[in-house]
Amino acid sequence: MRKAIWIIIILGFLGIYFYTCSIHVDTDEVGVKIVYLNPFGKTGVVEKAYGTGYHFFFPPFTGFTKVKKLEQRLDMEARKKEKDKWVGNDLKLKTSGGNDVWVDLIVTWKIIPEKAYLCVKEVGEDTSKIQTNIIKPVTRAALRFYLGKLTSEEFYEAKKREDAVKKTKEFLNKELEKVGLKITDILLKDYRFNERYQNAIEQRKVYEQKTLEYIALTKAAMEDAKRKQFEAKAEANKVIEKAKGELEQAKLKGDAILYAAKKNAEALYELKKAEASALMELNKALSGNGGENLVAKRLVESLKGKEITIIPVSDNGTVSFVDINSLLSNLAASKVIKKIEEKKVAQKENKNVENNKKEQKTGDKNENGSKEKKQ
Repeated sequence: MRKAIWIIIILGFLGIYFYTCSIHVDTDEVGVKIVYLNPFGKTGVVEKAYGTGYHFFFPPFTGFTKVKKLEQRLDMEARKKEKDKWVGNDLKLKTSGGNDVWVDLIVTWKIIPEKAYLCVKEVGEDTSKIQTNIIKPVTRAALRFYLGKLTSEEFYEAKKREDAVKKTKEFLNKELEKVGLKITDILLKDYRFNERYQNAIEQRKVYEQKTLEYIALTKAAMEDAKRKQFEAKAEANKVIEKAKGELEQAKLKGDAILYAAKKNAEALYELKKAEASALMELNKALSGNGGENLVAKRLVESLKGKEITIIPVSDNGTVSFVDINSLLSNLAASKVIKKIEEKKVAQKENKNVENNKKEQKTGDKNENGSKEKKQ
């Protein structure tokens, strides 16, 4: 009976021992094992990260600790107190020009899960101590160095500040990786210069902003003038091209009118020429022998069928009738006959003259021939 009791006690003791030797690691944690006593090997922090789940260790020979792998936040900001004095955890530094500036910032960091053993070995496993002893001092020192390279004027330029913060972050991660830590972000919330200097800087910025506005307005006015000049030139070119087109159309229209007038003049000239030629031919025809006959014939034809009567009255009232038609016909006929006779006489005389000339020429030839024979 007593033996059974001892067995139960031993088994219970072993159960309690093995229960205390197991530990559970949550999803937001990383486990690190530490060897305190090992007759057969090395002691110290085991270079291995233990993930989520149950893990065994054997105290007092080994120990086991857990560290948070979630992102942590460190605020370094000031709060305003009485008499307008800034007090708190903000970062004070000097610019390259020697002016004091106070910066409010937020730093986020975390333990690198696969290198958590380095953090436990070099720094410890307590999160607050890691933040106070490592993250805060090294971050403030690095920011003083890189932000302190900026001049007071450059501090007002967001791009310059961002570049300095980026260089700080790269430097810190390179150094903190050696102890299993990482800076995830550095956010500059606000910065303050000495009140007197800040007022002067802000006043200067106002003047610079106004200068930039004036420059922008001047540039806009110049661009507007260029645009108007371009539009005026384009409008002038449009008017010139329109005038050229109208001139060309007028020229074409004038050429067409001139061509038509020329053709009309040529046609009129040909018509008048033909009429003149016809009149000349008619005159020639009328000036010949048949012309007088034709005129007489036309005169007779024009009087044919017309009765013209002259009734002469004598002093004593005696009336006598004269047949004017017969009179005119006889008169016209006598004139035509007279002209024909005159022409025949003229033609006969011309013929006699020509015959005399021929006989004279023949006689001259005979005389010349006889003279030549005598010689």
